[in-house]
Amino acid sequence: MSQRHVVVVGGGITGLTAARALLGAGTAPVRVTLVESSERLGGKIRTEQIASKAVDVGAEALLTKVPGGLELCRELGLQGELISPAEKTTYVWARGRLRELPAGILAGLPDGAMPLLRSGILSPSGVARAALDLVLPAAKAREDRSVGELVRGRLGQQALDRLVDPLLGTIYAADSDSLSVRATAPQIETLARKHRSLILASRGVKPPPYSGPMFVTVAGGLQRIVDRLRDEIAPADVRLQTRATRIERAGDGRYRLELSAGETLSADGIVIAAPASEASSMLSALSPAAADELRGVRYTSTVLLTLRYPSSAARAPLHGAGFLVPQSTGWLLGACTWLSAKWTPLAAGEELWLRCSIARPAIDRASSLDDEQLTRAISDELTQAMGLLGRPLTVMVTRWHHALPVYEPGHLDRMARLEEHVSKLPGLELAGAAYRGIGVPQCIAQGKAAVVRVLSELDRTIEPGRERNLGADGDALTAV
Repeated sequence: MSQRHVVVVGGGITGLTAARALLGAGTAPVRVTLVESSERLGGKIRTEQIASKAVDVGAEALLTKVPGGLELCRELGLQGELISPAEKTTYVWARGRLRELPAGILAGLPDGAMPLLRSGILSPSGVARAALDLVLPAAKAREDRSVGELVRGRLGQQALDRLVDPLLGTIYAADSDSLSVRATAPQIETLARKHRSLILASRGVKPPPYSGPMFVTVAGGLQRIVDRLRDEIAPADVRLQTRATRIERAGDGRYRLELSAGETLSADGIVIAAPASEASSMLSALSPAAADELRGVRYTSTVLLTLRYPSSAARAPLHGAGFLVPQSTGWLLGACTWLSAKWTPLAAGEELWLRCSIARPAIDRASSLDDEQLTRAISDELTQAMGLLGRPLTVMVTRWHHALPVYEPGHLDRMARLEEHVSKLPGLELAGAAYRGIGVPQCIAQGKAAVVRVLSELDRTIEPGRERNLGADGDALTAV
């Protein structure tokens, strides 16, 4: 049997997982080429050595309730090196100081007025407005809408601004008025669809019977996952700084990929694990309808600062994972993770480590500042919020341009249309953060699932009946 050639476009976690799955698919020969437009593998996973410490400056942790990340770590022999947060408490800057988010909040939804009153996050008038949710009539069932529209209508602007938007906005680096409730907060959408009151409905929600941590990371940084994957895909032809520009169908039914260097590859199957804008350009001739849907996926940029202070900069030991800042403050700072309190490897020594992300509305303002100006402004805001003394000893500013897709209202409908168009291209699959989940575990699951579908199609057209073992979660694409 002739060796089949499958090309993976994109060397982030999705593409690396897909390449590994292809190479371990079974006894049938598969030749794999991985094409990555940048000079490195790993995409938004990146660990840097800062003052002799391994610190993640991109993705920071794996969500455990989505199994893809933990399963891949086990497969790569990293299961014994997973660490969970030492601190979980999260605060929010509200009414002039840091206030603890009350227990019982489901994605920012209060389960009653008393916890909110005790927390002081909302003013008395804000609590009263949120409590109107208990008596307001049920909203009519509608098509997909934004998180902001739904929550504002039920709980009021203050609850949206200080509870829901900081949580979801930090995850998705986008304003809650730009986020599809079905794609980014399906639990809220389900409560709103099935119940009259969000508050009453959230009281009846019980967490699953799982006592483990919500997040984990890898000792030494998530880059170690990328390094293990890179080693395992050594048999593949990996081409860095090479862009796939156009895909066409050849006369023999195979695909032709044009590369930026002028070379053309012939492939039996393709997994496109590149950003939606790049995928759109590749598919513009092959499927104009799919390319048009992909062009509709908007991206947002984000900026992260990793700061090292002496431990004496904090007036008291930090107890918690960090804090969130509502957009209404007008600050540059959107969220601050207390890394040296949250992760034990950074707790050793007389140092305070912080990870700060810029607020969504302030990205353009941050882009106009150089690293020194940005650091000074963030340091001043940390002084106001935490009483932090002095300036940082070390700073690394990481600017991720057009880094994250925005799941706008109607996103899942767009994905359904896109998948219908792509289904007409046998042996070609799309996977990655732009589609059905931006987290690392979701992207891992998408990479495996794309390989299952590609090889299934090749088996159907070339050798019916052959089965392959791609791992337990390779047959399902996990959505947010």
